[in-house]
Amino acid sequence: MSQEDLTQFLEAVQQDPSLQEKLRAEGADPVAIAKEGGFSITQSELVRHQAGKIQELSDEDLEDAAGGYNVLFFTYGC
Repeated sequence: MSQEDLTQFLEAVQQDPSLQEKLRAEGADPVAIAKEGGFSITQSELVRHQAGKIQELSDEDLEDAAGGYNVLFFTYGC
């Protein structure tokens, strides 16, 4: 995976309601969803990126994420 693919995938998610819907689904696999869209990302790269974004979340968002909510939802509004 390249950083460019991850960046493009995240931009696509922000702009595409259907991608957002797929990511909200229970048991959604962001790596598989990205692959369906032609983006080559890995779970470890995504986790590293999310870990960097977690520092930007509020305490409330962190509590929600710890409770099992999708961090992508809070980070990117999807």
